Amino acid sequence: MDKLGRFARLARHWVWIAPIVVGFAFVAGGAYMLIEGRSAHDDVRDSILQEDITVSADAPAFAGQTVDSAAKADAQSDAILGHTLHTTGGYLYAELGSYSLPKGWYALENGTYMTPAGGTTTDVSQAAKDSSGKPINMTQDASLAAKDANGNPVPGWTSDKTLAATDANGNPVSNPLRTTAQTSAFLRTSLGVAVMGFKVSDLVVGLGAFLIVMGLINVFIMSPVTYWATVVADEHEKSRVKGAAAEKAPTSPQTT
Repeated sequence: MDKLGRFARLARHWVWIAPIVVGFAFVAGGAYMLIEGRSAHDDVRDSILQEDITVSADAPAFAGQTVDSAAKADAQSDAILGHTLHTTGGYLYAELGSYSLPKGWYALENGTYMTPAGGTTTDVSQAAKDSSGKPINMTQDASLAAKDANGNPVPGWTSDKTLAATDANGNPVSNPLRTTAQTSAFLRTSLGVAVMGFKVSDLVVGLGAFLIVMGLINVFIMSPVTYWATVVADEHEKSRVKGAAAEKAPTSPQTT
């Protein structure tokens, strides 16, 4: 029991060193993360600068500036998406058919369908259906068609080869709008990867800075507080021991 007590007193006497050790470990780890995170950020920036991408003039922000940050990459991605939707009538890659319909067929605005009476509706339940039960979103009335950025009606498409327009060899003609949407998806995905790289590297830098702050708090605050706590505990124990010794000391006999 006495050995255990001596060990406890020894541990209490030197426990203030633990926050210093932990603090320096935090500072070292934080500095490493900060350096590596900043290096990763610079690598992503240099990689995207090599592509020499300029933010479109009609982007929501940073128009005309070179893409070198997450915010600018996001702005250019939004601009590309806007261009794509204006070209396709509001349709994305997965919503476009693989083949072009014969000339004279047009696409309605995305979310709009033909009715059995020849009008248009946004209510799928009221839409006219094709032979497979799908709502019809194509028309031969150019005035009802979706318009591209130049005001021209958007050409129609289909995934059924038997309904597609054919070339001189009788092969179905591929839908050029689907190729446009596919290219758009690739570009936006690439910009999205850059955005992710920027944000992850910034997160690592922020976490590294946080660890450094926590390490300094351990060294300059927790360690002194722990040290003075051990000093107070030692003083309290000495006082207790002295008090106990005084109580056990024999008293001198009283004279009559």
